[in-house]
Amino acid sequence: MTNRHLLTAAEFRKVGLSKPIYVRDRVGDGNYANAVCTGEKTLGETLGSYGAHFRGLATSKDTGNDDPTTAANSENQVAREVADDAGSRALAQNFAERLLLEEVPCQSEPATHWIYGPTHTIDVAADITASWMGVYDGDQNTKGTAPRGKEPCGGIAVLRNGSHYGVLEVHACLDTAAMTRIVRAAVTRL
Repeated sequence: MTNRHLLTAAEFRKVGLSKPIYVRDRVGDGNYANAVCTGEKTLGETLGSYGAHFRGLATSKDTGNDDPTTAANSENQVAREVADDAGSRALAQNFAERLLLEEVPCQSEPATHWIYGPTHTIDVAADITASWMGVYDGDQNTKGTAPRGKEPCGGIAVLRNGSHYGVLEVHACLDTAAMTRIVRAAVTRL
């Protein structure tokens, strides 16, 4: 696993983001900001990963806190990816399934709370697959589920490619078509 397996800024330009995007990488503890409704965790806590590769993509050079992959101002965060090598295809599949199951509870939240939409699956090949859920703000959640017929504004994806697996959080306001392109690009690179 190397940084070349992570998503590039060029992929976001292909879906229409015109601002400059700064890429920041690190290797570390597996911390990824999974949905607050499931409790913050790390790939390490969940899967035993402590050598994960991180990539932050932001529209500002200013970084936040102690993590250079996060933007100082969350509105400048385009995406954040964390990925690792499970050591085998079977483990990567198991880890990806577990990561996805951790996010599913966020598809049902009280009205006015942000919410994930339905799960979309992208199968590129037998061992190259991704699942993603779009995010909807609280104004769109009027019934405790994602609104039908409305476009998401970014989302979260769980990726698996061979023995590699990871999580991609897209903070940029991308619709279904753009999210599908970004997630496909990410899982193919992985």
